[in-house]
Amino acid sequence: MPIFFLLLILCSTSLFAIVSIAPVDIGSKPGVSGNVSGSLSSKSGNTQKDDYAVGLRAQYDQGTDYLAWGTLTYNYGTSKGVKNEDKTYAHIRYIHALYENDWCSEAFIQAEQDQFRGINTRSLAGVGIRWRFFNSDEWGKGYAGFGGLVEKITYTNTQLNPNENNTRINSYVAYTEKFLTASKLSYVGYYQPQFTDAADYIFLQTFELNIPIYKQVGLSFTAKYVYDSAPPIGVEKRDTTLLTSLVWEF
Repeated sequence: MPIFFLLLILCSTSLFAIVSIAPVDIGSKPGVSGNVSGSLSSKSGNTQKDDYAVGLRAQYDQGTDYLAWGTLTYNYGTSKGVKNEDKTYAHIRYIHALYENDWCSEAFIQAEQDQFRGINTRSLAGVGIRWRFFNSDEWGKGYAGFGGLVEKITYTNTQLNPNENNTRINSYVAYTEKFLTASKLSYVGYYQPQFTDAADYIFLQTFELNIPIYKQVGLSFTAKYVYDSAPPIGVEKRDTTLLTSLVWEF
């Protein structure tokens, strides 16, 4: 692909760090691998806006019995000199084969902060079982997961929003399919109700399209929808995000 076309893409798209959602199978890419993403967007004049983002994902695949991966992203933005985005996300997951790659156990920990959703820290840990219910070269791969997690949330305004300690069911379905040799389409949907109060739940859907553009460099297009039935006071229940990311694989 001509370098000019790559530069044109960089100048014309809004780029953000991204967390890849595609499920991974043990043995699909043995050894160490990962990707790095980042962006800098600045506008001045009638529109004054700056956005910065970085992302890192690293994975170790033992090849037969287990794999582990972790990801870290940071997003920061200002509009007319006023900060309008400041969030960090980190996730580590361990997957162990129980019966080939069709049944696996999972364990994960996660930490995040999002100033503009009123979250000072949100940390959680969970375990579960993953079932790969179909695996086809023609139609892709489908997964279902079920387990539980414990969650601790501290808010920036504890007078309005007391800190929380929750236990939640963690269930999901996921799908991924490769096409045109190296492009990939993925979907994951999470449903996370509280064990003691089913009316308090989080519903998250993410679609992702990955397209290689030059050697190890590719583009990722993502649409994300989150619904929190019991958000902090002053925060909307719904969040929708559309992202275009430049990614370098290693």
